[in-house]
Amino acid sequence: MSFGRNFQSLPTIAPAGVNTTGSITQLPANILEAFIPGYSIISRFLLEALGFDVTVVVSVCFLIFGLATSIQYLWNNAYAYFKTYFMSFISIESDDDIYEHVMDWLGEQQVSQKSQSLMARTGHYSWDADNVDDVEGADEGDGTLLNFSNWDAKIPPKFQPYFGMHRFWHEGRYFELKRETKQMMVTSGWGGSMLRDEETIRLTCIGRSTQPIKDLIKECQDRYFDKKSSRTIVRRPATKELRSRGRNPWTKVATRPSRPMDTVVLEHDQKEHVLADINEYLHPASPRWYANRGIPYRRGYLFHGPPGTGKTSLSFAIAGVFGLDIYCISLLEPTLTEEDLGLLFNNLPRRCVVLLEDIDSAGLIRRDQPAETAEQPAAEKKDDNSQIGAEIAKAIKSASKDNDKGKNNTQGISLSGLLNAIDGVASHEGRVLVMTTNHPDKLDEALIRPGRVDMKVVFKMASSTQISKIFHRMYSADAIRANTKTANGHAHSVQNHLTSIQPKVVGRMTNGDIKKLPNGTHTPPSKEKLISESELLEIAEQFAKLVPQDTFTPAEIQGFLLTRKKEPRRALEEIVDWIEKSRETKAAKSKGWSAGSDDKSS
Repeated sequence: MSFGRNFQSLPTIAPAGVNTTGSITQLPANILEAFIPGYSIISRFLLEALGFDVTVVVSVCFLIFGLATSIQYLWNNAYAYFKTYFMSFISIESDDDIYEHVMDWLGEQQVSQKSQSLMARTGHYSWDADNVDDVEGADEGDGTLLNFSNWDAKIPPKFQPYFGMHRFWHEGRYFELKRETKQMMVTSGWGGSMLRDEETIRLTCIGRSTQPIKDLIKECQDRYFDKKSSRTIVRRPATKELRSRGRNPWTKVATRPSRPMDTVVLEHDQKEHVLADINEYLHPASPRWYANRGIPYRRGYLFHGPPGTGKTSLSFAIAGVFGLDIYCISLLEPTLTEEDLGLLFNNLPRRCVVLLEDIDSAGLIRRDQPAETAEQPAAEKKDDNSQIGAEIAKAIKSASKDNDKGKNNTQGISLSGLLNAIDGVASHEGRVLVMTTNHPDKLDEALIRPGRVDMKVVFKMASSTQISKIFHRMYSADAIRANTKTANGHAHSVQNHLTSIQPKVVGRMTNGDIKKLPNGTHTPPSKEKLISESELLEIAEQFAKLVPQDTFTPAEIQGFLLTRKKEPRRALEEIVDWIEKSRETKAAKSKGWSAGSDDKSS
């Protein structure tokens, strides 16, 4: 056959191990045989079947692969050498606030828009006056029922660089961003161990100095705080496992719009006195003044009064006025120990507001004092045996109380531990400590002595003047507040926050036209008529005259007005009935409490 004749006429390929001559594009057969076992048989079969010698093609592929591998090896080593000696980097961990600042900045840059690997996150809507107009159907005057089913679809997602290496240019300088995650073994709150993902980002630039990266981080921080300048950041203690790892023991839980000082229901003189005192304390020259006189640079305030009188509101307003973060601590947290409390106070920033709410409910009350022995007539004195029996009964009763208290008390903070954290030898300086309580008479004298509590602010029931202001503020039109910033980006004028804003046309009055729904409920009135300033002030004075002063808390008055937030005349007409019902409810509760106390005593 012709196939056999052609096969016999083919040149014989030298077996492996035989030296043959070849060009640079045709490697010796023994080399190819070493990399591809059975290559001689395969090449002989292809040459016989196709009449084409694949040795040249295979040799060229091997040469290209070897050249590319060599170039990659040389490049990697050269780049590693250049990166080690001619580049600088700064690493940022995810549990630090700077991480959020940098990632927020990156989300607005080109690297998060043109990169081939991105991470999408759900966008969050910010409920403030700046973007209400952007929401379709947000007009609250037409009585239309709002449907929130499609609102989330209108919020665009946020994109951030995905894990890996990203390169970008900023202000003519080359930067590299490497985002990576790793698993670490951490101690859990119940004593065991668990794996936790730790995320870090590494910023790298060309040059032996890290100053360009520091400038970039500073720009990210400035941009972040400019966006949050009119907001107050609320922080609380981190979880037990995070605190046990020695990282930042505080975690951010909320970012709220700063509360204006004129919305706090308190006498003007009291607010002015508190703000002036804090302003003087936070002045940059105050630390040196305190140090020269050997006085610890600390300031404490005790806000006390009935519930709903505005103690916590004033604390948040103070943080907003001075542009400070507020750090809230609950002494009733079961996982919080005295060591953790000291760690929390030692990791506070230089200037901040520390809020200890309802400190009287944390078990830090004044211990029962032994009853003073009154002088009794000789005829009324008991004999020795009866005195011994009374002492034994008293001791048993005291031990029983201590035992019950120990069972119910799951937190590990004692009064001495709190005092050491507040003003111990190694306690933090520069913070504004605010403690709130409903029962100041129950607090231990050591906790509220001068030096730990420097000013006490009493909150009382709403007076006639305060009731009028609450009514006026409730029905005033939303005023645009100008953010007058100083060098550090915050509005620091105390007088600006004490001056109430008086718009020309401030109120709204409805025409009483109420629509009925099929289920019998009512929608808000569809039309509103503006009320002038003078008319609104007149209605507010009439309202204040009808409400007895020093009887209701500002929260109760505000709660009544919220259900009629666009109907000032309706509120004026229905206030008398509400007062009577509220008094009946309070009287019924007081009778129930007195009956319960009588049952317990019997």
